[in-house]
Amino acid sequence: MLILTRKPGESIFIGDHIKVTVVEQKGHQVRIGIEAPKDLRIYREEIYEQIVEENKQAALGAGTGADLDSLAAAWTGEGKTSGASKLSSGSTSVDIQKVAGPKDGNKETTDE
Repeated sequence: MLILTRKPGESIFIGDHIKVTVVEQKGHQVRIGIEAPKDLRIYREEIYEQIVEENKQAALGAGTGADLDSLAAAWTGEGKTSGASKLSSGSTSVDIQKVAGPKDGNKETTDE
């Protein structure tokens, strides 16, 4: 870790495109300003850690191949043959309404 001493109004550069300026110092707090390209994401550490944790949780809750097989069976009409099917993945469940074409030539509607 590189440690530098800067006074309010002084800056450091990171590479060619990132400028960090000490804006103000009050007691044990330092306000900094960061000039960087708009496509560069800049997060406070606690926010970044929260994003990483949420991404891990989302990855753990991702569907499995069995869920996809159940969905495919419900979609193609294999397995259960009437009404609605219910699929579960982790804490999320999804109701799937099987939609069949009309048998008598009349239009058929389904509830959503």
